[in-house]
Amino acid sequence: MTSSPLQRLFQPRHVALLGVSRNRAKAGYRYLRYILDGGFQGTVSLLGTEEGEIDGCRLYADAADLPQDIDLAFSMLGPAATMQTLPRVAERRLAFAIVFTAGFAEMGAEGAAAQAELVRRCNAHGTRIIGPNCMGMFNLPHGLNISRAKVARGRVGMISQSGNVGLTLWDQSPLLDAGFSTFISFGNQADIRVHEYIAHLGDDPETGVIAAYIEGLQPGSGQAFLETCARVSRRKPIVVLKGGRAQAGRRAAMSHTASLSSSERIFDALLREAGVIEVKHLEHLLPVAQALLLCPPLHGDNIAIVGSGGGHSIMFTDEIEAAGLQVPPFSPALQDALRQRLPAYAPVGNPLDMTGGFDADPSLFTTLTEQVMAQDPGFDGVVNYGLYGNWPLLPGAPHDYVTAAPLAGAMQARLGKPVIYYTPFAIRPGPSFTALRESGVPCFDDMALAAAAMAALRRRGAFLDRAPDSPPPLAAVPGAIPQRDALATESGAYAFLAAHGIRVPRTLTARTAEEAAAAAAELGFPVVIKAILPGVAHKSDLGGVRTGIGDAGSAAAAAAAIAASVGAALGAGALAGFLVTPDLGRQREFFFGVRRDPTLGAVGLLGLGGVLVEALDDVAACLLPATPEAVSRAIARLGGRDYFGAVRGQPAVPPAAVADLLNGLHAALISVSGIDSVECNPTMWTAEGLVPVDAVIAWSDAAASPGAG
Repeated sequence: MTSSPLQRLFQPRHVALLGVSRNRAKAGYRYLRYILDGGFQGTVSLLGTEEGEIDGCRLYADAADLPQDIDLAFSMLGPAATMQTLPRVAERRLAFAIVFTAGFAEMGAEGAAAQAELVRRCNAHGTRIIGPNCMGMFNLPHGLNISRAKVARGRVGMISQSGNVGLTLWDQSPLLDAGFSTFISFGNQADIRVHEYIAHLGDDPETGVIAAYIEGLQPGSGQAFLETCARVSRRKPIVVLKGGRAQAGRRAAMSHTASLSSSERIFDALLREAGVIEVKHLEHLLPVAQALLLCPPLHGDNIAIVGSGGGHSIMFTDEIEAAGLQVPPFSPALQDALRQRLPAYAPVGNPLDMTGGFDADPSLFTTLTEQVMAQDPGFDGVVNYGLYGNWPLLPGAPHDYVTAAPLAGAMQARLGKPVIYYTPFAIRPGPSFTALRESGVPCFDDMALAAAAMAALRRRGAFLDRAPDSPPPLAAVPGAIPQRDALATESGAYAFLAAHGIRVPRTLTARTAEEAAAAAAELGFPVVIKAILPGVAHKSDLGGVRTGIGDAGSAAAAAAAIAASVGAALGAGALAGFLVTPDLGRQREFFFGVRRDPTLGAVGLLGLGGVLVEALDDVAACLLPATPEAVSRAIARLGGRDYFGAVRGQPAVPPAAVADLLNGLHAALISVSGIDSVECNPTMWTAEGLVPVDAVIAWSDAAASPGAG
């Protein structure tokens, strides 16, 4: 492989263990044996409290006596000893250090400060830190194991923020005949970021698929993570399990944008855009990774289901469709051909139920599947199901399950389309299932898992089939910085957005009901009258909005009613006047917003708009700056995606128009550092294009004085 910035971490020639004693019952000696028993061919140095030798490795009592240019140190020292000793080891031109010890940032502010100081002191000598609070690592092709793992060598490279997740997958791997190339646990992620590990494994020829457990990204690292994953995903699959989804929570804030842009939603959008396959269950991480490693991508939605057993066929169909894939019927010609081979009572639609018969020849699964795929090339993938692998075979069968397996693998290779098996017997290891997997065909004991694996192959196929996006625009930032008070009202927000090229409605302001009526007459009827309530986002909830006003008398009455309603809710002094604007009529209402994100810098949101936006919770995230292609993908993730299309004679909303609006909002957001979010809800699709008919600017809690930019 080409030289990687992390090469000395993953392929060290000299490893040091810090915190080793002669007591063979302690962790230091156990980790020494993990290294030696793993077949490491390099040098191992030890640091403890006394001089000597342990199992042929030199033991030092003083960090200053260690050899220089050690590639990797594994520290088992306690937090206080780590702070004292590791920087001294770093002075010896140490390249990398894994800090196994807990007791740093995960313990609170004091621990976080100590962790930052440790990284600063070690980085000053060129030493990069893995952890603290991590499990260790291995690189089996290199003969290096600094962990308690006892796993088979394979092509799964694993990155995990949690050591216990690694232990879980190691324990699961024999059931799947899965093996690993590399594993690293990064714990608190104090120094080296997730995307740096992904970049290394992306270039590692021994790794065919990357599996990662991630609880979060470091602030400001989102764009680098996205770019790295998108680049690596073109060459090999990446599967991620995101921890902490239930705790992501939604910020309580005055804008819909803040409450709807949960970190889970943003992280999901980030992963999708980068071609990363996300799983939601720990038990799915390794199986899905294995399917992506073994199978070709799925380039369409149509799945053929071929096997034996009526109940299994019905349930498997349900699982495949629940995963977002299709199970269309076989063509009449194919059904006629299948009837020639199967009993008259065998269902020959899709799913196909051979109703037994495989006990005379288990290769019947493959021959029937190949007939289906050859005669109906509209199918993109296939799942086989039934009591495969452990059901007794009749005497004289030309194949057993082991010799039938390579036929399935060869068929998959010829078709270039994925094949996945479900059998309840695969819950336990067995040569039948090992033979299938060795032939390149995944085999699972769980229908939902098999369907999830096929859906993951579909997501990969869709990513690989995706044409490159058009170049995103550069956000233009104007020189003038508005005062915070000037953006506190809707009219002020409109003026701010107009300065960034966003089409906004004409507005007039009024202090009294009589002035509101005059303003309405000047604009031309019908009009909308709104209360001016600085700091209140949801004016309609307070009776502060009246629409469809058709004459001056109605305008005066509407303004008076607004004043009474707002006064009853907030007091007479809350109303700062009236905003009068043309009524654009009954148009489709959309929601668009942008907000700052600590990981990505900024993120856009889009969805159905109006008063039900939060109740519907049908909003998709879009990375910024937006492109029409990225907007199209975001719209496709909405339950109400059809609302953006041609509806009842109204034209579809062009993704390019949405991208332009989001990018204008983005430019406004980043022009003033104190702004936390900008939203336009609702925005209407009119003959003139997308026109916001409400706008709210929200400020961060940490924002400086008004106008600070």
